[in-house]
Amino acid sequence: MNRAPAPRARGIHLIGIGGSGMSGLARLAAQAGYKVSGSDRERSAVVDDLSSIGVRVTIGHSAAAIPAHIETVVISTAISVDNPEYAEAVRRGITIAHRSDLLVELMEGFRCLAIAGAHGKSTTSGMLLAALGDASGCVGATVAGGYGTGAIWGTSEWFVAEADESDRSLLRFSPEAAVLLNVDHDHHTTYASLEDVEEVFAAFLARVPAEGLVVAGPDDRAQAIARASGREVRVIGESSDAWARILESNGGRATLQLNTGQRVVLELQVPGRHNIENAACALAVADWCGVDLDVAATRLTTFTGVGRRFELRGVAGGVTVIDDYAHHPAEVRATLSAARERATGRVIAIFQPHLYSRTRELCDEFANALAGADRVYVTEIYAAREDPIAGVSGRDIVDRLAASEHAEFVPQLDAVVPRVVDEAREGDLVLTLGAGDITRIGNDLVQGLHERSAQRAKRGE
Repeated sequence: MNRAPAPRARGIHLIGIGGSGMSGLARLAAQAGYKVSGSDRERSAVVDDLSSIGVRVTIGHSAAAIPAHIETVVISTAISVDNPEYAEAVRRGITIAHRSDLLVELMEGFRCLAIAGAHGKSTTSGMLLAALGDASGCVGATVAGGYGTGAIWGTSEWFVAEADESDRSLLRFSPEAAVLLNVDHDHHTTYASLEDVEEVFAAFLARVPAEGLVVAGPDDRAQAIARASGREVRVIGESSDAWARILESNGGRATLQLNTGQRVVLELQVPGRHNIENAACALAVADWCGVDLDVAATRLTTFTGVGRRFELRGVAGGVTVIDDYAHHPAEVRATLSAARERATGRVIAIFQPHLYSRTRELCDEFANALAGADRVYVTEIYAAREDPIAGVSGRDIVDRLAASEHAEFVPQLDAVVPRVVDEAREGDLVLTLGAGDITRIGNDLVQGLHERSAQRAKRGE
């Protein structure tokens, strides 16, 4: 039977309802009996799907978008006070809640399992959902069974939540078990230093009950914070006290050696050593939840990834096009490493920097990470919630690339497509990388490569 919360008639309105996080919350809330409405800048498949289950969606932001019966307006950190719906909620005295507050409310009656860290949260959350088999969850990327969202109601007592540090909202959760994958200095407008990030993750782990579990990925900072938590800790990595070590790995296949003496074989459909490490973290939690490890590992063989994480867009003319959300140097480096496992030819990276502050602070690191590709195109920065910073540009990354003759600054996304279509050759793997709107050009690349192949075939080439 479905364990969704008892029906609630409260009216809620989500600003930016089509976003990866908000759409999942809207679906969960609608299925739980809330009267749900929302707005977004443009129509999309996920918006249409929400409309099909009775969610009232308005395209475009305006004060009139908020129905009369609404008691709570839900926002993300990306929504500013000058948004007309935000202003209308203030004018009408409507309660304004952060999206994480709604998630905590939806999780009432469940046992929470939270996944935190600078990188890999969505994938590891999706893996844990797969390993458990019947849990509910809310992930910041699309998952199987989520109808284009990252949310799903399961049948068990467990609820898997992605815990976001970007706005410190992870501190609203009180999970029974938590994973801390890794620690990096990101979100530079929120955190002044790496020490600030470490303090927030330590405070998050302090919210795990004394009898709860903390799992740490193979990251020194994550492990140090986990060990200082005073909770039961399961470490993934090479330390002497590791719960699981990777004995061998080849593509998505790996053998884990547990500290109990047991060995577990993983057969993943997602490439990269980082995904083997993510899977080991998921198994550590599933085991603690009472799932047989061999059963959990078998379930992971069906896991094909979450949206925009090494997501195949198509193959045309012998060229593979992959879309990935990587927007931090560590993520870019891991994705390029995974691409090397799959490519038989060159790796061509198209990178759209995300946020001016991140580009300014991590420019050298981005250049070092992108140097792992054979050919690099960098576009102008996707500003998202930030105003442009004078003197900061995507060109800065190209200027710092050592092999600059293999890198090019092409400000406009659409201008990159014909260049890559013209130069890609059989065996190449093309990556579109970034957290902005770069995801839209993947299909254009595949289509362009198909047309090029057809033209060459017609000429007998």
